[in-house]
Amino acid sequence: MLVIGESESRDHMQVYGYDRPTTPWLQSMKGKPELLLFSNAYSNHTHTVPVLTYALSQKNQYNNVSLADAYSLVEAARAAGFHTYWISNQRKLGGYDTPIAEIASTAEYQVWKNNRSGTADLQAPFYDEVLVDALPDIQPEENALIVIHVMGCHGDYRDRYPREFDQFTGRRRSVNTYDNAVLYSDWVLEHLYERVSHMPGFQAMVFFSDHGDDPDRNVGHEASKFTWTMVHIPLGILVSRDFREHRADMYRTLRQHEDRFWTNDLLYNLMLDVMTIQGMPGEEPGLDLASAQYKGERETLRTLHGKEKLSEE
Repeated sequence: MLVIGESESRDHMQVYGYDRPTTPWLQSMKGKPELLLFSNAYSNHTHTVPVLTYALSQKNQYNNVSLADAYSLVEAARAAGFHTYWISNQRKLGGYDTPIAEIASTAEYQVWKNNRSGTADLQAPFYDEVLVDALPDIQPEENALIVIHVMGCHGDYRDRYPREFDQFTGRRRSVNTYDNAVLYSDWVLEHLYERVSHMPGFQAMVFFSDHGDDPDRNVGHEASKFTWTMVHIPLGILVSRDFREHRADMYRTLRQHEDRFWTNDLLYNLMLDVMTIQGMPGEEPGLDLASAQYKGERETLRTLHGKEKLSEE
């Protein structure tokens, strides 16, 4: 399973050292063998479409592949014999959504919970918990990739969570409501994991955010107002005992790489390795976080599609 978070900055996650208990479930998992948590993950841009068109395809900031010619993760999975599922609480049509929906459209099974369209209305008719009930029943003999795309922490933050998650007070409204959205996202992630980890043959659940938000300055994720908080994202992998035992070399490598620097346009490379998909054109082991050959360094990695070096932070 791949869970695509929305607008969640690790700067506001307790599991990454934030001073509020915004991620109690992840905090409870920290230090357990199931959780690999990466401390230096960055988004490749601050806007969803440029981020995810790179993250979900062969194209990245460091190669010369054109986006038009790049294979998508869903295409690669289907070519390798995986059944593909795309379950989303994002909109299917709109200036911020349609390019991502084009990637999703190649999935065999699709659920779109948000029937709104356009760019003016960013509300969703449901909270993200509806995605848990939309999970498919996976058969024991089935190789499957399930992609979950949440609304997460996208503004207006108050629209993202039920009243019972209205927990934080005492700071500016944008911070309190954002932290509540992070708290609810942790709850949703817990319940997604609880469901998928009990499916027959479960191997791994990868979660990351497309980009962060900066509620402290109340500037969202607008690139023209760039702050580093906008590109500080979580990256985690929850793995089964079977994965740890039968893919011990990869598990060991990932554990060794938890503090390595990484940008999320390299997700495609990581996912192919985690899914044991080999022989795709243009393989780049030096850009694969799960590979012992990974070469990503703070001095060489970038964001805003090459405009900002991570070393400039």
